[in-house]
Parts: sequence; C-alpha cells; structure tokens
Amino acid sequence: MAARKSKGEVATKTASEVSTESYADFAGQGFENQDNQDISVPFLRLLQGLSEQVKPVKDGGMEGAEVGMMLNSVTEELFDGDEGVLFVPAVTEHVVNEWVPRDAGGGFVGTYELTDKIFVDAKAASTEFGKYKTESGNDLVETFYVYGVLVDDDGNCTPIIVDFTSTKIKAYKKWMSKLRMFLVDMGGQKKNPPLFANLTRIKSVRQKNTKGEFYNYDIVPANGELRDSLLAPDDPRFQAAFEMRAMVADGTAKPDMATTDGEAATGDGEDGKPPF
Repeated sequence: MAARKSKGEVATKTASEVSTESYADFAGQGFENQDNQDISVPFLRLLQGLSEQVKPVKDGGMEGAEVGMMLNSVTEELFDGDEGVLFVPAVTEHVVNEWVPRDAGGGFVGTYELTDKIFVDAKAASTEFGKYKTESGNDLVETFYVYGVLVDDDGNCTPIIVDFTSTKIKAYKKWMSKLRMFLVDMGGQKKNPPLFANLTRIKSVRQKNTKGEFYNYDIVPANGELRDSLLAPDDPRFQAAFEMRAMVADGTAKPDMATTDGEAATGDGEDGKPPF
C-alpha cells in the first residue's frame, strides 16, 4: 500500500528529477540587493605544517588534508598539490596587511597601501628585511594578490584569490616576469597578451631553507608553453577572468579576510615565522 501523505504535506520532486532548464526565466533573480558584503571571494590556500587543516581530525583537522595540498577557503574543497589546479589570472594588487600575532590571539586588522604612513614608518624602523611591526606590535605583511578564476574539469569557472607573502613572493615575481617578457605579434607590433588570456596550472613544490621545509607554489603554463596556453577572447574562461577583473575594478570583488586564519602573518616555515 502506498504511504499516505500527512496533513499539510506537499508532493515534491527530488533534485535529480528537476530539470535545471526550468530555471531559465529566473536565472540570477533574488540576488539583486547583494554587494561585496554578501559575497565571499575565497582564497586558494597552500597547506603547510602549521595549517589547522592538517591536524588530526579529532583535534579539529580536515579529513584527507595533507601538507602541500591546496584548499578553497570557502568551499573547503581540497586539491592535490602534485596535480595542481587550472587558474586564469585576471588582475594583480600589491598591498600591506596588518595582523595581530598568533601568540597574541591572532586576527586580521586592516589593509593599507604601500605609501600609507603606518607602513612607511614600520619599514624605516625595521632592523630585519621583511619584518615590519606597528607601534602596537602587530605584524605588517607585504602581500601580492592575484585575482582570477579556478577552472574545473568541465570548464566551469569559480572566482578566487591567490595571495603571495613571504617566500611565495619569489614565485609570484618569477611568474609575472615571464608573462611580462612574453610578447606576441599584434598588427605588426610585439605586445603583451592580456593577463587574463593565460591559462595557468598552479601546483605545489617542497622547498627548504635555514628555518626548515615548507611548500611553495610552482606556476607553469597549462599546456607546457605560454603560446600554447593562450585563451581566445571568445573562450568562456577568458571571459570569466575578464569579468573578474571588472569586479575588482568596481569594488565588488574583495578579499574576504574572514575566510583566512592569518597564516599569512605567521609565514610559510615550520617554525611559524616568516622564513626570509
């Protein structure tokens, strides 16, 4: 006998029975009043030995997380560091972030331009390259952001931010130097393709210095060579990155610092200090 519906129960279809085509007339509706305060633009995180995610699960760690893996800070999706992720950069930003030291409770304080007095004064007072403190003892961390989109196996694009601090800055500058030196013919003149024409693969690589071992980014053209990895302007991945650039320009896309635990302030080394 078929089960009887209780009073007030509404017959529904399961998600697998609903055609997504039926949403076509309503696409995007309901989000009209949202702005960057409603949208969390995630970070791509490179897991280190001190990352909370790699702790045992019983101690608050994440199932399956290992050092060298990468993590979407909002969806918490893990990516294998050897295989890497496909990424299309859209635009870059160079800022200084203020953090409360972890041993003082941690936490993000604010973001400044390189010309702001708080950073200029800290830089002048610094006795060690790359180590900058506010008068109150907070850390000032020079940070390079690369806004762009992650591309999954089906070609779907997700906005994300890759941030470079400490030893990662070397990887960032190496990557950007190669892109700036790469020229193609445009109407008889050699010029740089737009940043968002470059399909890139970001992987992780183990490195070490005097302070121990850590993981860094290994960033390469997705198809081996820069020329072979260029996206055409009508490619959806190119268009998604171009749209991301526009979102940064109009202020819609901003780093959601609530999705980071302040690892940028403690650096990449195994001792929890910036390993310069």
